Amino acid sequence: MRRSSIYILFSFLLAVMLLTACGESSGEEDPDENGGETQETRTYTDSLDREVEIPEKPEDVVAVNYFGELAALGIKPVGALDYDLNKYSGELTEGVESVGSEQSDVEKIISLDPDLIIVSDYREAEAIENMQQIAPTVALEFGTPALEQLENVAEITGREEERETWMQEYEQKVEQAREDMDPYIEEGETAAVMQFYEKNIHMFHTSAFPTIYDAGQFKPTEKAAEISDPVTLSEEVIPEYSADRIFVMFSGRSAEENYEELKEKDIWKNLPAVQNGKVHVVDNDYWSEYNPILLERQLDDLVNKVTESE
Repeated sequence: MRRSSIYILFSFLLAVMLLTACGESSGEEDPDENGGETQETRTYTDSLDREVEIPEKPEDVVAVNYFGELAALGIKPVGALDYDLNKYSGELTEGVESVGSEQSDVEKIISLDPDLIIVSDYREAEAIENMQQIAPTVALEFGTPALEQLENVAEITGREEERETWMQEYEQKVEQAREDMDPYIEEGETAAVMQFYEKNIHMFHTSAFPTIYDAGQFKPTEKAAEISDPVTLSEEVIPEYSADRIFVMFSGRSAEENYEELKEKDIWKNLPAVQNGKVHVVDNDYWSEYNPILLERQLDDLVNKVTESE
């Protein structure tokens, strides 16, 4: 019954919007002189192999995903999920409307009248098609490296120049960070990242942490380099995955308690990184994912952790 109601609402509101548009176009005013209402479009093939007709340079974007990429390009979405609105704050989110918690609120998106919706392709096909009924909806591949995803979003939104500007500024920040950390890092120093989640300890492919292995130029250990899919470590094998420097992140109170318990055990105390004071606890909210805004925050955090360690 709810699904039928949504489709009826779609049909009604879309019909109203079309009638309104027709009424405006029948007037004597030139649309281009009245706010530039007409805009050139182009066809974009998204990660689901859908051909979507999108504006050349959309202005009113709903970010069901990719809030950080849009922010880096200077685009403030008209709507975003609470997940992003809670993660970021201040100027980045001021004036941005909530379009749901974890799942998008169709009626709220309709009320914002966007000219583009951007989503990740891990979302259900039916949900994506529902959004397509409201405005052009582009799905992007989940898990694409951060800088490549920024390039994709820049192409979709016609902000290639803004991307180039951000890249130049970021590369300068990376060079400065390397210079700041250089006195504190030994040549060829290795690093490992361990995420504590409830009672488990996870490690991931090195591509999940570009700030450490690319910007920071730390080397993965042989074991870490072998990881393709996420692995769960038992306490007994932790020394095999250890490194000169260990970055620890934990999600939730139970994970933090697990880490505190492990710190009291000899198997942890005997790790070289522990004995040399090179274990760093980083914020899970900032380090468990990546986009341009978070890469900048991770870079600042990395410099602070490394330079304060000795």
